[in-house]
Amino acid sequence: PSEVEAAMGMGLTTVKLFPAEVVGGVKMLQALYGPYRGVKFMPTGGISPQNVQEYLSQPNVIACGGSWLCPEKDLEAGNWDAITQRAKECMDLVRQARS
Repeated sequence: PSEVEAAMGMGLTTVKLFPAEVVGGVKMLQALYGPYRGVKFMPTGGISPQNVQEYLSQPNVIACGGSWLCPEKDLEAGNWDAITQRAKECMDLVRQARS
């Protein structure tokens, strides 16, 4: 919360939450929602295809980040088809969570 307060003091309304899973994940975001309704969060760290929808369904989450989209091995190999496929699958998860 002190970092959220500092961000608000600078006029910011969007804050990265990292490492999201380690600091409490969705439960932390739910706890922050009450006192910080004007703040949106972008959780990263521990976000995966298995939990991204739960994060995105929170009213104070604007976006999520996850390294699963572009694994280093695929980037190094130029495996753009695999990265594109994961991005499409992720967009399906986003649409489901936000509908």
